[in-house]
Amino acid sequence: MKKYFLVILICFLPIEALLSQAQTAKGIGYGLTKDAAIEQAKRDAVENGLGAYISSETVVTATSLSDNIYSKAQGFVKKFEIVNEKKDPDGNWEITISAEVTQMLDQVMQDEAALQTLLNSMNRPRIIFLLREENLIDNTPTDFAETKLLSMFYEKGFDVVDRQLVQALKGKPDFEQALEGNVAAAAKIAGMLGAEVIVIGTAKISSGGEFYGMTSGQADLNGKIVRVDTGEILAVVPNAHGKKPHISPSTAGVNAVNQAAAKMGEDIIRQLIQKWSTQQSNFVKVFIVLKNADFGSYMMFQSFLSAQTVSGIRNAYSKSLNDGVAEYEVEFEGKAMDLAMGLSQTTPDGLNFKVTGMTGNRITAEIVQ
Repeated sequence: MKKYFLVILICFLPIEALLSQAQTAKGIGYGLTKDAAIEQAKRDAVENGLGAYISSETVVTATSLSDNIYSKAQGFVKKFEIVNEKKDPDGNWEITISAEVTQMLDQVMQDEAALQTLLNSMNRPRIIFLLREENLIDNTPTDFAETKLLSMFYEKGFDVVDRQLVQALKGKPDFEQALEGNVAAAAKIAGMLGAEVIVIGTAKISSGGEFYGMTSGQADLNGKIVRVDTGEILAVVPNAHGKKPHISPSTAGVNAVNQAAAKMGEDIIRQLIQKWSTQQSNFVKVFIVLKNADFGSYMMFQSFLSAQTVSGIRNAYSKSLNDGVAEYEVEFEGKAMDLAMGLSQTTPDGLNFKVTGMTGNRITAEIVQ
């Protein structure tokens, strides 16, 4: 009777409950560089850890449950250590790691070391903030929301660009357009400051009226987070609302916008962790720009990428060919640096090219005549 009761309990446990604990798992990775092998080992550890946990707990459940987990391969590497490393005569690396993995986002949010591990795997992207703030209580220019967000991200260990450097660009046409929400203009501002990620949005502070001598401060924020080199939107916060009373109208407004900014910051960080951990466990999108291309070389390079001659390429898509400039999107298991190195060491028959530059997840190459 006890066995039967236990089976019923396990059958009805939600997937989240099965994944609520951190797992220690081994991962093995291979690559042209040590970093590439480590990244592959992390993905292997996530798959091994989550897969081993599910299979050990779902003997009495449907097979589709395990299949669903494997297909997603989503998880977080909280920490890891290298237990073995080899480098063969050809320069290829084999890395074995022992990693602590989890699928619980809250564990990473609350674990500074786990967050730093994730940021390191993403090459520690630098972040800038551009928010247009409207204060209808004081009717004066304020920057409380931006200051709060910057402080939050700095305390979490993100690499934040000094706000004074951002403000030094104030008055430039791109700066004003960026404040209006123009993503292309925001990308230019970020590029000038060497940032890979930009947060753009608006903040509005207002009064909700007076009650018993107290002013109800109200604040509404919204924002989107953009990867500068690719234009990819990493996170969106449609609205974060704050409401705080105080005897001083100005203080009520400040407290309300700080509350809204804290909500927005937590939401952004949560979305970034989810996005980047998924990429770490699966693949990143890398954009390749190929110059001096005609239609023949455009198609030949596409075939070369699709053949997955370079280790780590999952899929490759040709995007456009305009005035001799071809663009491709590649789903790659690893970092853009590893893909660039793989491309530079591989020459397809009938097509000579060289890698000429790289910024973030964007690689530039050109056809050599």
